Order: sequence, then structure tokens, then C-alpha cells
Amino acid sequence: MSLELSVKALRRACALEEAAARFYEQASKLVEDSSLAAALSFIAAESRNHAKLIQALFGTDEGYEGALGSTGERIIAELEKVAAELESGWRPGPRELAALLRRLSDAERLAGEEVYVQVASRAFSLALSGVEQLLLEAVAEEEKHHHRIVEKVAAELEARAGTEH
Repeated sequence: MSLELSVKALRRACALEEAAARFYEQASKLVEDSSLAAALSFIAAESRNHAKLIQALFGTDEGYEGALGSTGERIIAELEKVAAELESGWRPGPRELAALLRRLSDAERLAGEEVYVQVASRAFSLALSGVEQLLLEAVAEEEKHHHRIVEKVAAELEARAGTEH
């Protein structure tokens, strides 16, 4: 990945983080358990912080549609679509929400690893400052934690749905 492509991908990752934040915030409103709702709100807040960090370091994503490839763009579109459906009143049941959380978290994790890990470890090694490299590595680690948290929330939703009759 060249330096120019890396910057474009990072700028577009801002849109991915914003879409993820919007989705997780909406999903948090559907969960009755306060600790599970707080976990999703936490991920939404961190995703917004990631977007702000990327924008502060690398600029906006305007004009960089496609920089994450077709898979990345599909993930952004799907996150935005589901968030809009939730905002308009759609209320999936616990099992459906758990499946949705898993699917979108897996997709977001793969896109995030592609951008943050590859960029931080390769293309920017000469062009980024040590602080910038460390920040991208931290974001990549946080993305891994987000995935683990979402998996736990989904498992808890499924377990609780299994006890309801």
C-alpha cells in the first residue's frame, strides 16, 4: 500500500467509524439491560473518537469514496442503512439484534484491521511520526476490544432470548 493510498484509506476510515458509531448508538437504545446498553454506547463513543482522531491527523474523507475498496464501501453502506432503519423505528428482537451485531461487528473488524494494522505497520513507517504510529496501533487494538465486547453482548442477548418463552 503506497503512502498516497494509505492516506486515502485512512481518510475514508473516518466514514466507517462514523457509520459504526451511529449503528452502535442506535443498537444501544434497543437493549433493556443497562450494562449491555452501556457497552454498545461505549463502542459508539470510541468509534466517534476514532473518527475525530483520524480527521485531526489526516483530514476529511470527502472525495475519497472507494478508498477502502468495494468491501469497505459495502460495510459503510450496510452500517448506515441499518442505523437509518433503527432510527426510523425498526425494532429487531433480541436474537435478530444479536445476529446483526455479530455480522456488522465482524465486517467492521475486518475493515478496521485492513486499514489500521496494515497502514500502521507498513506504508507509514517512514512518513508518520512515532506518536501517529502509536495512535493508529492503539485504534487497531481498541477495534479488537470492540469486537470482543460486541460478541459478549450478542451472546448475552441470545442467552436471555433463550430463557424467554
